[in-house]
Amino acid sequence: MAGDELIIAIDLGTSNLKGAVFDLNGAEIAYESIGYSLYTPSNTIVENNINLYWDNILLILKRLSQKLGEKIKNVAAISTSSQAETILPVDKNMKPLRNAIVWIDTRSIVEANEIASNFDLKDMYTKTGYPEVDPSWPATRILWMKKNEPEIFSKTYKFILLEDYIVFKLSGKIVGEASLYNSSYYYDIVKFEYINEILDFIGISDKRLPEIVGPGTPVGKISKELSGEIGLKPDTRVVIGALDHVCGAIGAGNISRGMATETTGSAFAMVITTGEPIFNFEYKLPCILHGIPGLYGLMPYSSTGGMVLKWFKDKFCARELEIAKNENKSVFGLLDEMAESVPAGSEGLIMLPFLTGALFPEYNPEAKGVFFNFGINHHKGHFVRAILEALGYMMRNDIESVQKIGINIEKIISIGGGASSRLWSQIKSDICRLKIQIPRYTETALLGSAIMAASALGFYKSIEEASRNVLKIREVFIPDKKNEAVYNENFYKYNNLYSQVKKLF
Repeated sequence: MAGDELIIAIDLGTSNLKGAVFDLNGAEIAYESIGYSLYTPSNTIVENNINLYWDNILLILKRLSQKLGEKIKNVAAISTSSQAETILPVDKNMKPLRNAIVWIDTRSIVEANEIASNFDLKDMYTKTGYPEVDPSWPATRILWMKKNEPEIFSKTYKFILLEDYIVFKLSGKIVGEASLYNSSYYYDIVKFEYINEILDFIGISDKRLPEIVGPGTPVGKISKELSGEIGLKPDTRVVIGALDHVCGAIGAGNISRGMATETTGSAFAMVITTGEPIFNFEYKLPCILHGIPGLYGLMPYSSTGGMVLKWFKDKFCARELEIAKNENKSVFGLLDEMAESVPAGSEGLIMLPFLTGALFPEYNPEAKGVFFNFGINHHKGHFVRAILEALGYMMRNDIESVQKIGINIEKIISIGGGASSRLWSQIKSDICRLKIQIPRYTETALLGSAIMAASALGFYKSIEEASRNVLKIREVFIPDKKNEAVYNENFYKYNNLYSQVKKLF
């Protein structure tokens, strides 16, 4: 598409903050990423200083500005993609009153159970899209704060999500976005309004929450301070994007009914696009808002996806980290090489990847990780491969649940950091017995956010037109029949293992 305009997209991930500049054809002009650690004083508490997010986003914007030089004046908009559920109480001056409670925090299990016992879960499913009450939902955190931090609760002007805070810092506007509030447990995704019964129960009114707008909505112009500090034009627009998995789906071309994407980032999630909301009481598949008006999606997911591999790398791979540093290589590439030397099935070693609890379909916040059936013959490569295969088994469970309610999936578009591993993509294809496609550009949450902004500002007639214009498939993986038997056997053992040990967590 003709035009010199550029879009900056930022992605608020669980372990990385990212920013990229795109032209109107979806080509990446510049990219920056900053990793960060979370504050985890116990196995249930996960927090972060909100200033860490903003300071690093500001640093990313400055680095992108330096790379662009004079072309910084061509930037038409900054758009967002974000993790959900990370909640922050702020005062009337939008100053944080405590650390942000990160979405994988599970301290509010008691409050989740309290909400579940006081509401009709089937009725709430048809409003929120979620069949269970999970301690990651912001409603449970607000109730926890009310009971455990009453002074902070009473001082709070607004309970906002991470994306809301970043959008405020960019534009000065206090708004939230519907696809993120999808999992708040106090927002109705059919009527597009707050659920007053839940708000009454947790002790707040909608005045203590932001105004909610649809995905891909321009909310204002960048602040004067940011314009001067970064060099952006004063009329640069701020476009609030969507949930990172929704942005990722759009950036991968998942824009119509029956299409499916899977994201292996810090978390794991699939998005299977539907035309209407689907609430299935038997399989309890989470239903989400898509970023395209009128569309919904099914989103089976897990809070620990690529995070499991990162955890293993951080805890047990000091030697590989040193080698990668000295030889200027990717440490994950080294782990792939180790895993590739191990036969399919990891010679019987099986892992349950639930480091911070299990979500769909187990819905067990008490679940933890398990390595099972290792012997004297197993080495580090076996453990790496068992992690890769565990995500494949988890993905197959999700696919089979969707197929059981009559939705046919013929192929999967894989995105996120995990899609950069050819071995992992082949393992997923083998285990799930499906074709796996890898887009040319795998950071599709950033790209999808930019696509939404380009459409919102009128550079394209629609999100669909923009997505079709930029999508290119780089590689396709076909199931290897010779691995089918061992993966079928291990898939059965994976599920049986969980059913046997779940009572021990």
